Amino acid sequence: MDSLLSHQRNLFLQIEQGNEEAFAELYALYVPVLSSFLTSLTHSSSITDELIQDTFLQVWLNRDKLSTIVHPKAWIFKIATHITYNFLRRKITERKILDHSDVFLLTTQVGVEESYYTRQLFHAVSEAVNQLTPQRKKIYLMSREGGLTIPEIAQKLGLSHSTVKNTLVTSLEYIRNYLKSNGFNISMLSILFLKTL
Repeated sequence: MDSLLSHQRNLFLQIEQGNEEAFAELYALYVPVLSSFLTSLTHSSSITDELIQDTFLQVWLNRDKLSTIVHPKAWIFKIATHITYNFLRRKITERKILDHSDVFLLTTQVGVEESYYTRQLFHAVSEAVNQLTPQRKKIYLMSREGGLTIPEIAQKLGLSHSTVKNTLVTSLEYIRNYLKSNGFNISMLSILFLKTL
């Protein structure tokens, strides 16, 4: 086993135990290579930054299984590729709907149903957000509505980065579970791109 692979697997073991410094080191290690790879697909540095955040959110959420990962780089790139593919597919679908929205919504029942589903989804997200504790709601809205990064939110609220990150993750999980209990089958990634009404 080469030294780099050994080091990354050691980081995985530490992250599995909740070591945030190891997580930060892994993040810093992969940002340059993921940025180059994902920007070649998205042609947008800002979108790439969001996708990298989403990738490492998944790494953190799945930290309980990191000790079973044999090839960290392949696993991380698999997550990043999957997230990027879903994002691009969603954007293409949105663009098609927007390009043909007038005809689509006026002439097909499918369009009406799609519009209704979207309104219901956003309404359900709003309901879920309103059920968050005041602190969780504030952090969620600062992130999704205000577009602030975790460090920016932490600075404004006088909290640690880890507190803001964990609060945001907990809020997203709550929203996803709320949507699931109300008949919406939606991924964590999709929630990250939703905005409340």
